[in-house]
Amino acid sequence: MASAVPARATGRWSLGVGGAAALGIWLAPTRPLFAVAWAAFFVWLCVRASVGSPGRSGRIPLLPMVAGLVTTVLAIWTTPAQPLAALGAAVAGGLLPFHLWVEDLRRRLQWQEFLLLLLCQPGVAWLHRAVGEDPTALSGSRGTVVLILFVASALVQSGLGLVRQEPTRALSAITFSQSWLLMAGAFAGHIGWESARVLLISTVAGSFVLMTITGLLKDTYGIERLAPDNGLAEVAPDLHRLFIAMGWLFVGLPGGLAFFAEDLLFHALLEHSLTATIGFLAATALNGIVFYRVYASLFCGPTRPELRDLPSSAASRRWRVALLTAVTGLVILGGFVPALFV
Repeated sequence: MASAVPARATGRWSLGVGGAAALGIWLAPTRPLFAVAWAAFFVWLCVRASVGSPGRSGRIPLLPMVAGLVTTVLAIWTTPAQPLAALGAAVAGGLLPFHLWVEDLRRRLQWQEFLLLLLCQPGVAWLHRAVGEDPTALSGSRGTVVLILFVASALVQSGLGLVRQEPTRALSAITFSQSWLLMAGAFAGHIGWESARVLLISTVAGSFVLMTITGLLKDTYGIERLAPDNGLAEVAPDLHRLFIAMGWLFVGLPGGLAFFAEDLLFHALLEHSLTATIGFLAATALNGIVFYRVYASLFCGPTRPELRDLPSSAASRRWRVALLTAVTGLVILGGFVPALFV
């Protein structure tokens, strides 16, 4: 009989420390404080990864340490010019081939900890700091080339999502693809950056809802792989409704904030590069296909008998569902009144 997979408990204090460092990255008023928060966040990631999943405890997370060291050095640097700003964003955001440090953390961290990394969006935070300190930091002759590289990487990540068998990895592929598309917007002028910041809100909200649901499915039903006989729509109707609603809004269907942001980003990219625009459309379409594949493999089809006997109405789940519903409602509200987030 299937049962929930036991997991190493993630302490609230630990998540609080990581969350405080993530907020510091976004809210630090000065470069020294930004560098301190940045270093603290990567130290927290590496510490948590070193005591991570069974079989990996005690192993040094070398790749995350290198990524943290490189980006911390660049963060201490004076306001970087376009090439260094792009390099820092690429490493921090896990752009191919720098995605390896993110994949290492995904295997080591608990899902709540990895979700915090996704919500922090370090690559976007890096560009936010660069543009905030110097609005011309990302301007330059190489802007179009960098833009195309970010879009191409987003397209590759979307393609990888088509073959991922774990729900978390497939949804992470969509999240990173969306992140790299909005980072490309930072190199598409003022309109591109404004649309990217709106898309950031939708990306963070969508990844929070979808990844939390997959975490709940793992903890409650032991679901760790996509399969045609998971059929959870019948046994988890509350999570099913939230997943399909937020999922389609997340990948840009009309009615959500992402649709508005992607429309603005499309026009911004079109002014700079037709190649990047075509890549943007292809990546967006693939993200929709990846989401439907994950949805169908989790909730559609027949339900295995052993899944029907597992509890699904814990009090902690009810308040989480309420929170996820509120976040989904905000994304829908943003789709009808985008001025609230612009």
